[in-house]
Amino acid sequence: MQRAGGGGGADRELAGQRVGQQPGPHGDAGRAGSRPGGAGSVLEGLDPQQRHAVLAPRGPVCILAGAGTGKTRTITRRIAHLVNTGHVRGDQVLAVTFTARAAGELRMRLAGLGIADAGTGPVQARTFHSAALRNLSYFWPQVYGEEPWQLLDGQFRAVAQAVRRVGLDPSTETIRDVLTEIGWAKSSLLTPGTYAEQALALGRDLPVPAPEVARAFRAYEDLKVSGPVRMLDFDDLLGHMADLVEDVPAIAEEFRDRYRCFVVDEFQDVTPAQQRLLSAWLGKRDDLTVVGDVNQTIYSFAGAEPDFLLGFADRYPGATVVRLESDYRSTPQVVDLANVVIGAGAGRFRTAGLTLTGMRPPGPEPQLNEYADEDSEAEAVAGAVADLVHGGLDPSEIAVLYRVNAQSERIEAALEQAGIGYRLKGGEGFFERPVIRRAMSTIDRMVDGSDEATVQAGARLTDPTEVVAAIRQALEPLGLTAAEPSGAQARETWNALTALVGLAEEIATAESRPGVLPVVAGLRERAAARHAPDERGVTLASFHAAKGLEWDAVFLIGVHEGSLPISHAINAGPDAIEEERRLLYVGITRAREHLSLSWSRSRRAGGRATRRPSRFLDPVRPAGVPAAPRRSSDSSDKGRCRSCGEKLTGPMHRALGLCPDCAVEVDTGLFERLRDWRKDTAERIGKPAYTVFTNDTLAQIARDRPADTRALGRIGGIGAHKLGEYGDDVLRLIREG
Repeated sequence: MQRAGGGGGADRELAGQRVGQQPGPHGDAGRAGSRPGGAGSVLEGLDPQQRHAVLAPRGPVCILAGAGTGKTRTITRRIAHLVNTGHVRGDQVLAVTFTARAAGELRMRLAGLGIADAGTGPVQARTFHSAALRNLSYFWPQVYGEEPWQLLDGQFRAVAQAVRRVGLDPSTETIRDVLTEIGWAKSSLLTPGTYAEQALALGRDLPVPAPEVARAFRAYEDLKVSGPVRMLDFDDLLGHMADLVEDVPAIAEEFRDRYRCFVVDEFQDVTPAQQRLLSAWLGKRDDLTVVGDVNQTIYSFAGAEPDFLLGFADRYPGATVVRLESDYRSTPQVVDLANVVIGAGAGRFRTAGLTLTGMRPPGPEPQLNEYADEDSEAEAVAGAVADLVHGGLDPSEIAVLYRVNAQSERIEAALEQAGIGYRLKGGEGFFERPVIRRAMSTIDRMVDGSDEATVQAGARLTDPTEVVAAIRQALEPLGLTAAEPSGAQARETWNALTALVGLAEEIATAESRPGVLPVVAGLRERAAARHAPDERGVTLASFHAAKGLEWDAVFLIGVHEGSLPISHAINAGPDAIEEERRLLYVGITRAREHLSLSWSRSRRAGGRATRRPSRFLDPVRPAGVPAAPRRSSDSSDKGRCRSCGEKLTGPMHRALGLCPDCAVEVDTGLFERLRDWRKDTAERIGKPAYTVFTNDTLAQIARDRPADTRALGRIGGIGAHKLGEYGDDVLRLIREG
């Protein structure tokens, strides 16, 4: 039997493939010539639990491996042990995982053990889809002869055509949501005929009614087989390969004769479609090693089914189950916080989860910080990042994580202001996102003369509230609905537009000039200030995008109710909320040494302090940081004290957001002098006043009256850059008072 060539990530392997391009399913030929080392070298440096997992008899074996417990080392050593002791040949092992990066890591580790030459050796380490493609390409002619097939290139275009064919809204958000639902349906082994009932039963978050999605699903499937070449999409690979193994005995026999041992990484993320393929591969055998962590189950919305991991011992009553709970990544302080957060959960995950033990030397305590508003939070985080960088920490060893991508704008601006380079993982910069580009163009048209009526209307607006209302109205056609919409893509658009309107509101409030033009100018300036991301800079990423990664220092921002857990999870019920808890756990366990969790009481300076810290922090929140009060969103709350709720009178107290009784500790004279200095400074440097210091930062200075640079640097919103830029002026004003 001729074997296919190896190597390359799944993204390269899956582009535009036709049957016959890869002549064999098993990788490059060749058995392991000489066995590396021996049992001693394979077991070297392992702790007792890892050693137990490596030496376990041929499957079934379930390795429950917590974050930082050395799971990749353990499974590669296990494969090496099985090969070295003659239980299996290297080319009879198939190891599967979920990303090309993880598969590449397995190949490199095996190469280091002498078991496989990275990417070309006898042990196959691949993603599920890559393995299915390789084998489907080889076995297809045995069933279908010369009938051609091709992997669909441009799935979005095909779904868009199907959406239009059934008369649905052809917006980008709707198309992407339908595409997501088709992927979820196939991962869950649903067809166009069974999709709607199951989606309704599970309360899927849909942009259009489930029967309409099902119609688009059917139209999409019809489109794929209407041309001269049968088209298969990414998710079809698993189902078609399972069909061949289940339905054609000769294929099943040939496949199982070649592959005798299976290893599955990240088993908590396996979908029903992947489990079906795995079961077809195995047949009646049980030579299977799985590795997973139920505490890191964060992809249920995409079809991941943790019951396969939770029920492994029931499925295989004689299975060896090993728990890896020694964390070599994080300090005991980080590990303790992670244990407390995940241990406060409820349901089946709590009893099945792992409790980690930090094995590194002690480090600093995790920081839990509350700030008055999001700008203050971002500035403080940027200042702390700058301190770490100036202290010698490589920026690439620092990450700032958030729940949704729309939260990146403020930290981008703050890092830019602090002179710290950054790189975005899994997304674009805020102002580079297509929806924000469209929104900026829409806002520009309010003042560029292309619509004279709109320009004149904008010029007549004098109140900041009216300006913001006009901008919001202009953005409504782009997806800025009054209420948060259904559908993941529509919600992402809504979050981004809401963040943009929030920026406009801050600029309008701080501006002394009336009308839309100064606000548009401020937004343009904020967008123009972005530099190209620094490839070695601080990583900015969502919690989901950070899974599998680690840094020396991690800052988790926006850890408040409505963000984590996110609002639609709160509405969806306990299971969704518990997945949000696991998401926070994943974020915490990305940190090796330095960890900070922060939240803000209000979205903007002077806003109502209605936010409270995430419920997940209740067991660890310091006594001095009470939950923020909850008030209604009634318009009568506007202009009220953010501390006691009393109505505010006078411009100074409205700027402070505090009534006279609650502002007794604030030196109001100093506050006024600081405001005058800020106005002069902003005019001198040609930037909006809020970019110098927010009102809340000025209020903290007027309250605390710091006596030196060190004390001033502790004020929220003053990072290292601003301390160097404005510190002397501020301290001079304090001394003069």
